[in-house]
Amino acid sequence: MISLLRRLSTSPPLLMEPANSCVGSQRLLALAQQLRLYKPPSLSSDDDIEEQRIEEIAHKVVSQVGFAESNTPIAQDPERFRPKRAAVLLCLFEGDAGDLRVILTKRSSKLSTHSGEVALPGGKTEEGDKDDGDTATREAKEEIGLDPSLLNVVTVLEPFLSKIGYLEEEQDDHIGIMTCPHMRHCKFRCRHLLRVVPVIGILNEKEAFKAAPNPAEVEAVFDAPLEMFIKDENRRSEEREWMGNKYLIHFFDYETKNKKYIIWGLTAGILIRAASIVYKRSPPFVEQNPIYKVPRVVDINTTIPVERRLHTLAQHFIAEKAVKPGPEATASTACWSKRAAVLVCLFKGEEDDLHVILTRRASTLSSNPGDVALPGGKREEGDADDVDTALREAKEEIGLDPSLVKVITVFQPSLTKNGMTVVPVIGLLSDIKAFSPAPNAAEVEAIFYVPLEMFLKDENRRAEEKEWKGHKYLLHYFNYEADGKEYVIWAFTAGILIRVASIVYQRQPAFLEQRPKFWN
Repeated sequence: MISLLRRLSTSPPLLMEPANSCVGSQRLLALAQQLRLYKPPSLSSDDDIEEQRIEEIAHKVVSQVGFAESNTPIAQDPERFRPKRAAVLLCLFEGDAGDLRVILTKRSSKLSTHSGEVALPGGKTEEGDKDDGDTATREAKEEIGLDPSLLNVVTVLEPFLSKIGYLEEEQDDHIGIMTCPHMRHCKFRCRHLLRVVPVIGILNEKEAFKAAPNPAEVEAVFDAPLEMFIKDENRRSEEREWMGNKYLIHFFDYETKNKKYIIWGLTAGILIRAASIVYKRSPPFVEQNPIYKVPRVVDINTTIPVERRLHTLAQHFIAEKAVKPGPEATASTACWSKRAAVLVCLFKGEEDDLHVILTRRASTLSSNPGDVALPGGKREEGDADDVDTALREAKEEIGLDPSLVKVITVFQPSLTKNGMTVVPVIGLLSDIKAFSPAPNAAEVEAIFYVPLEMFLKDENRRAEEKEWKGHKYLLHYFNYEADGKEYVIWAFTAGILIRVASIVYQRQPAFLEQRPKFWN
């Protein structure tokens, strides 16, 4: 935990310093800077090495679709479930219309696996590859003739896990198998696992790239707008089931130069993830990734995943621009009254899961009495910044000593319907036992703790459709019971916590979020 907190306020190093970083549009340069901050942390201490070792064996499981952590202890044949490694290249460039596009391929019909399907350039790691970036760019050169010198490799995403196997006639047995979407009477039987690392590269000069597909591997090279993977147009999904768990598999239909393509499965899953990161928003559809209970090789100390999630949270938030009070926030007390900050204070619970501190507002308050809220309030003249506001209000409302909180960063501000600008400040409480709740009776009726992951689940949740200036959106309500008391967490507070949970647990909620546009 100490080493984690030590790293929270430091930016990770660049994956590589591109030779042609001065070339390209301002948008691509800004994108490169944004994405470089997603580079996994470099190893700097023994516990870092241990965390990486655990990441290597605590598989994030993806079949043809999404990812989830494995929870089943291994019984036999451990080598079968030790994943081999591969990398794919997400090559982004700016199109003629100014949109971001990604290069895709249609695999050769002669290939033995996934013939004729749409894929990202990439392949298995070879002995001479020094890292995943090397693998992805080498494979892209071999498959489509893309010169690595034209690329700025800026980051890698979290690995996906794909099952490698063969098709056979459908039979009744108890072995876990996956239906092939193109052959309804066949089943996919897993031989071994392949760990796939998405590598993001930026092509600043598209004109310099002349596609030269290798006919043994690639039938066609084309590009598609990245943003289409977080839109509901030309998309369909099918519900599948794996060992009792239902999930959705997504298919995107795309036509270019009179040719039609279907982008689905692992490729679609990676592109949904990449588009969500680049555009900083969730897709307007339920993603519902599968939870594959694939055996893991060793037992894992349960304290590590939480710390890795906290570090993931910190690394993501480093990419957010710090919110500084603008002229309108410093000109007068009247302007300060229109700006507020709330504290999202996270800590590790007794069962090693992440919790957040919440309050129930006093019933005597004039606005939102009895509602659940994050500690926080309006900015005052003596506050140096939004962090100061959030910490001061938390101390006044619940007695939380600011010295106990490690502030990571702040979210971009959101605007409420009554014109209040609200800035969420994210902080970590390293020791919950050091905090002695002292609610201010004039403002707070109760203080309680809620598991953060709850805001990604569909349990104990309901939603209401609302409309504002012609735009429909959903308000979410989460029911929670603590110490014999029932609470409802909803609206703006729920929206903030859904977003934080999505980042920490690296997955979208199991429901359609559909945030109101005025929050942005």
